[in-house]
Amino acid sequence: MNVIKRLLQKYVYQDWNIAIAEMNDDFSLSNIKWMKHSYKDRWFADPFIIADTEDSYTILVEEYLHSTRRGRLARLTVSKTDCTLLSNETMLDLPTHLSFPNPITVDGEMYIYPENGAAGITKYYTYGKYFDEAGELSALPLADATIVKITDTYYLLATLGKECNGNTLRVYKSVSPLGGFRECQQIQFPDNSARRAGNVFAWNGQLISPAQVCNNDYGEGVSLQLLEEKNGHITLKEIKRMMPPTKNYSEGFHTYNVYSENVVVIDGYRYGSKFFHKLYFNIRNKK
Repeated sequence: MNVIKRLLQKYVYQDWNIAIAEMNDDFSLSNIKWMKHSYKDRWFADPFIIADTEDSYTILVEEYLHSTRRGRLARLTVSKTDCTLLSNETMLDLPTHLSFPNPITVDGEMYIYPENGAAGITKYYTYGKYFDEAGELSALPLADATIVKITDTYYLLATLGKECNGNTLRVYKSVSPLGGFRECQQIQFPDNSARRAGNVFAWNGQLISPAQVCNNDYGEGVSLQLLEEKNGHITLKEIKRMMPPTKNYSEGFHTYNVYSENVVVIDGYRYGSKFFHKLYFNIRNKK
């Protein structure tokens, strides 16, 4: 790696990581353990825990390689005791950027419906040794889509296109979890907190949908929103806003995925130098 690339990675580009934490009664996080790994040429984000044993968690993530400047999807095994990375398996690598490997179980089989906006559509994949293409979830390039079943209807929440980090959430519904979605509603937020930050989870008999806060920067924090449905109409009301919970990755975090009653997996990012990050991109964008 040449000197310029090393300097860019050290001082300019974002460095993301994932962490396991405990969720308190007020949704705040405690006992946060950031993943320990030795990689210098990549970072990890968009985590979803899909299984655990007595000693470890199995986590699906976006793995971003500096050499290709795009994400691919990986399956990590992470120690429960100290959050050390034990194994890393590539699950799906395409010529286009992949992220947000969201899992859904249908009739006992797990599928993954990741974000792949550059492909122009949203596909889903069977989960196994690798991710094998299984079908088309939507003809649209959905950003960070998440599906929730309410009664007999599946609702898909996502943002779209150039405004994916904005204030407009699109709601789609279908009788099937893996297709047939039609837009039924748009929800406007007072600020840029429409993009989803993880799957809907149950809390005290209510449904909570995490969203990203993107007012000043991409993924600067998380908005937890109470989700209610009545007569096929979805409402979302913020009940808590959270900014980065530790100093280790203090610039932002944009995933809040609840795995069990009190186990949450999050991500976070930092810069070697925020000054050089802004300076570099200001100069590059003026060219």
